[in-house]
Amino acid sequence: MRRISQISDLHFGRTDPAAVEGLVAELNGEPPDLIVASGDFTMAGRRREYEEARAFLARLPRPWIAVPGNHDLSPYHITQRFLKPFARYRRYICPETEPVFEDDEIGVVGLNTVRRWAPERDWSQGRIGRRQILRAASRLNAMPPHLFRIVVGHHPFMPPPWDEEARIVGHAVEALAAFRECGVGLTLAGHLHRHYARFAQAGTGGVQTDGSRPDHGKGRLLAVQAGSATSTRLRGNEPNAYNRITIDAGRVSVTARIWTGKTWEDAPDAKAAK
Repeated sequence: MRRISQISDLHFGRTDPAAVEGLVAELNGEPPDLIVASGDFTMAGRRREYEEARAFLARLPRPWIAVPGNHDLSPYHITQRFLKPFARYRRYICPETEPVFEDDEIGVVGLNTVRRWAPERDWSQGRIGRRQILRAASRLNAMPPHLFRIVVGHHPFMPPPWDEEARIVGHAVEALAAFRECGVGLTLAGHLHRHYARFAQAGTGGVQTDGSRPDHGKGRLLAVQAGSATSTRLRGNEPNAYNRITIDAGRVSVTARIWTGKTWEDAPDAKAAK
């Protein structure tokens, strides 16, 4: 069995200090086997924001794995954004923007879904390149066959259930099909500051609603989204939140933990299982 805590959209530079301290205490009080941070460590990629994020990570139990978010690139220093977009991220957070983690039970592959620019006014949207999909597939296939495989990115792989037309990461359908062929059972992401979990249908990007359990590697893939763990930039009346995930004998259970202003508690009706 493995216990994972997924934190996302921390947004140092615009955080609730009480939520930050509460999260540090929560994660150290009952340390998980792995912490997954799915991007947006900073508000605007400023040096002082990265320093705060690094200090926060230093207080967490190890191991942890992280990927960048769109807010981790500076919206102000265009030269830096184009020439060295992830220089500060590599310095303060992690040298790799697509790290890999393995232990005796799980294997995690990180995807950098952030783009330095886009042919549109909104540069915050994410995309997965086809070369990235092939590289991730190669890494997943190289893992021992018994490992439960997980992919983590910043932008969502599936739309929220309340908005089927919401924008998801570019090439999500192709990516999910490739991940399933590699035996991936779980994807983790953030960006929307809202928690939800959905099963993806093989090859279509659609939602599987029946209770069947197809063969390993071609069956149900659970896409899990995390809320914002510490930011004051909340959406949809959802409080600060993070996900507790348990993987046991190929089954996944997910519980959203919400910040009440004083403590972290299980969110009502915020569980999913595979």
